[in-house]
Amino acid sequence: MSETMSVAVVGAGIFGLSLAVALREKGYIVTVFDRHPYDETQYDPVADENVQAASFRASYGTKLHYQRLALESREEWIAINKSSGDDLFVPSGMLRVQPSDVLGALEKETLANMERDGIRGTQFVKSLAEDRERATAEGWDAKLLEFPIPDSNDGRTYEAVLDSLGGFMRCSNACLYFYKLATSKGVKFIFGKEHGAVEYIVEEMVGGRKRAVGVKTRDGAVHKANVVAVAGGSFTTQLIPDLSTHLESSGGSLATFKIDKEDEELWDKYSPEKFPVITWKSTPRNKTGKDTGSVYVLPRTPDGLVKIGFRGIKFTNFQPAPEGVPFTQDGKWSIPMSPSDSSVIPEAAVDSIRQFVRIFLPDLDNVPFHSTKLCWYTDSLDNSFVIDHVPTHTDNSLFVCTGGSGHGAKFLPVLGKHAADILQNGDEATSFLRPFWRWRPDAPRRNGLEDGPHNPRNIGQCQVE
Repeated sequence: MSETMSVAVVGAGIFGLSLAVALREKGYIVTVFDRHPYDETQYDPVADENVQAASFRASYGTKLHYQRLALESREEWIAINKSSGDDLFVPSGMLRVQPSDVLGALEKETLANMERDGIRGTQFVKSLAEDRERATAEGWDAKLLEFPIPDSNDGRTYEAVLDSLGGFMRCSNACLYFYKLATSKGVKFIFGKEHGAVEYIVEEMVGGRKRAVGVKTRDGAVHKANVVAVAGGSFTTQLIPDLSTHLESSGGSLATFKIDKEDEELWDKYSPEKFPVITWKSTPRNKTGKDTGSVYVLPRTPDGLVKIGFRGIKFTNFQPAPEGVPFTQDGKWSIPMSPSDSSVIPEAAVDSIRQFVRIFLPDLDNVPFHSTKLCWYTDSLDNSFVIDHVPTHTDNSLFVCTGGSGHGAKFLPVLGKHAADILQNGDEATSFLRPFWRWRPDAPRRNGLEDGPHNPRNIGQCQVE
């Protein structure tokens, strides 16, 4: 019974917090480990001045399951906002700007799926008169912005779709909320670079197979558990090397501008009340389906920071892999860089962000960046999460909950419920996401994971600014 089952959750980020809360609600004894002293910092990203935010979208092309999960999550965010009195989710809307003056293929797929689910009315296509009329009637017209296409001689503007369901989450505040929620429910947390840093999973052999029986932390302590659940983000492969076939660490590029509160015009213009999240695919998907040009911007924070992210190319950091790692490329694998080494971004990212600023944020053109950083993601073979028992271990003793691929944060309120269902019930789980989140060693190596250390994405071969 779950009342007597203990779970050691490694990682107190989005995935780990969500899973810990859901498991505790099912009656499990839950202990969460993390090397960061979140009990002291309260998830306050001092170095980043509250720019720890992530966009919220329900637009997923043909991936109807993620569209439905996003809508499920949005309902929970709204309820949390109401009960907590905090704006953890900000429904500012999202303007999806196309690479030209016509709708792209992915956008058409998204609108068709929304039509199928009966929510097409939440979307406003800029070029459709009836949609513009609805936007005006519902108070969204001011965010259905027009942007001229550079070097066009006929005054053409980019096609765009305003998603009234979209917005952004204040991730740091949301993590703090779920940390406090988990603590109130009886989840135990062990933090710090000695006590909370997990060095390895403790195993024993049972009938010729490995069974996870706990974790060993850097202080030498062994913490026993019936199940070890690793939700370590981009560090997960270093604890479970078998995941090297599934996952790869990659860095998305972020830059910020700082708006002075005394500049009342810009302060008002870029506020969440006046400015939507804007995403732009500067180029159409190529023949293999890869997106190489995505850039996004969020409304300013309460501190006046405007965050811009370039995700068209996510950069890798290939380093020699330890012995025994089942999959490497020329003996190397990509792992996160240290925070001190992640404060600069490659020139390709700078160029893309600057191009975006010239078109969409002309007020900030030629203004120096306030800050830059690489944000380390955990990319999967197909951008779907990996949430399943690890088949190399017996008795369902090792579980993995990772593979965010840059779009996991929005699911914080509901992801754990689906993950906990899978942990508890395996193939008998009722979650509609069970087939999409399976351990999938036979999936083809794609989504950039095939590029390897000799590709220009490798940060060691990129110029940085």
